[in-house]
Amino acid sequence: MMDVLFDALFALNLLYNFALEPLFLLVFARLLGVSFLNPYSITVFALLPVRLLWLLAGPSVHFNNGVFDQTYQYLILLENLHFTLRTGVAGLLVVYLTRDDVLGRFIDRFHFHPMPIQRLRLCAALFFGVFLLSFVITASWSFGLVNWLLSPRMGYQLHRAGAGPFYAMAVSMIAVSYILAMLAAGTQRRIITTWLIYLPFVFLLGSKGYLVLYTVTAFAFMLISGFRLKLSVVAAVGLVMSAAVLANFGSADLVDIFLYFDYYSNSAYFVQAYQNGLTNLFYGEISSTEIIGAVPRGLWPGKPYVYGSTLLNEMFYPGMAEAGHTPAFGGPILAYADFGVAGVVLLGLTDWSYLTSVLMACLLLTRLRDRGPGFVRTHHFYIFLALMMLAPGYLNFFQFPLNLGIMGFVALVLMGCNLFPRTRFIRFA
Repeated sequence: MMDVLFDALFALNLLYNFALEPLFLLVFARLLGVSFLNPYSITVFALLPVRLLWLLAGPSVHFNNGVFDQTYQYLILLENLHFTLRTGVAGLLVVYLTRDDVLGRFIDRFHFHPMPIQRLRLCAALFFGVFLLSFVITASWSFGLVNWLLSPRMGYQLHRAGAGPFYAMAVSMIAVSYILAMLAAGTQRRIITTWLIYLPFVFLLGSKGYLVLYTVTAFAFMLISGFRLKLSVVAAVGLVMSAAVLANFGSADLVDIFLYFDYYSNSAYFVQAYQNGLTNLFYGEISSTEIIGAVPRGLWPGKPYVYGSTLLNEMFYPGMAEAGHTPAFGGPILAYADFGVAGVVLLGLTDWSYLTSVLMACLLLTRLRDRGPGFVRTHHFYIFLALMMLAPGYLNFFQFPLNLGIMGFVALVLMGCNLFPRTRFIRFA
């Protein structure tokens, strides 16, 4: 009887984890008076099948009792605590913003010169040029351009060492170019054409995740441009993407495939070691040393390989960080490893990246609702907002203060293109 009760509680634990964010998005859309399917929510819905794989597939083969393993359920409980707190804080933020549009009215005081579509296309071409230069340097560094073109996946996995800053620049610049091109597209046909043009170049980055994100972003721009999409279409796309992810492993053995989803099992190693008294908490060492990642190894040849999140890797996979392999972790395990449950609570109350995304979504969606897509596509602030919200991989590898430098570079190019005198070249663009 007790076993049945625990199994039921464990199932509810998983269901709560899976359903909380979609429920928040429903309330979010109601408060803003926008469609349930919007540029903010579409990524969550499209990736729900993939998230289901993370929750069920990996744990089912990594833990002795599958998804009913007590350590795994404890990790999900910690994640639920984090999700609940950050969702509660975000909900309060949304209620305040919808009641009194303080930030929106403040931003509207600044009357930027509208960004013509031709200038957006010119900027997209310029950033695409920076991407090509960065990519060629990355590919030529140790693997060779031809070899990388023939096997982007191998280049991404084994031949980025030493050229990391150039690869990071390539990822960010093609993302910026893609978003600007999408903003300039306007029609459904042009959005699809832009997506098809960029996809082969995204494939060269070597990460299957980017292919998925660029596809979802194309759907987001269809919504921004006023096209109606059905939730069933997005769900179908999510299922296709999940099937593509599984097919990418090149194996018909589901157990072999599911073993790849080791996010929670990696976290479980630390939880078990800590609960058995085999290790201590890091007491802030993980979060305080993340800043080391902001310094390129080219400027600091002696930069340690083990810092921040890789401190956990080194406990169970010695030498893997130096070899370029950094296993992922599921749940708020980094906060837990630093300060235990108190760290998870603190992260939930101050999850700035999540709160910032909610804040940006509020600003973007309310202006789309009140002013229409034309205003968003030509107003400098909302162009920057679209970059921060929707550009896949933008600033992923740039930590503070390098991320501010990249944002400043993008802002200067955009403003420069807009202020530059009209020439025959710009008319052609």
